[in-house]
Amino acid sequence: MSVYARKLSPEWKEAFDTYESLCGFEMMHQEDIDSGKMTAREAWNSNIKWIADVANDCANISTPDED
Repeated sequence: MSVYARKLSPEWKEAFDTYESLCGFEMMHQEDIDSGKMTAREAWNSNIKWIADVANDCANISTPDED
């Protein structure tokens, strides 16, 4: 994994790197940042929403009652 978006400020690159190291997923929408379709903030918010949605889905998985 790596942060490869060329139009990120050093501060955004650091934030994206930290996100990847904490959750283990590559940041989505890096191409959109470079093409101007999304800002770094929009990409960040989308990634945070995605990881929160995945965590919520996992929390709601039905598991057996036995230990």
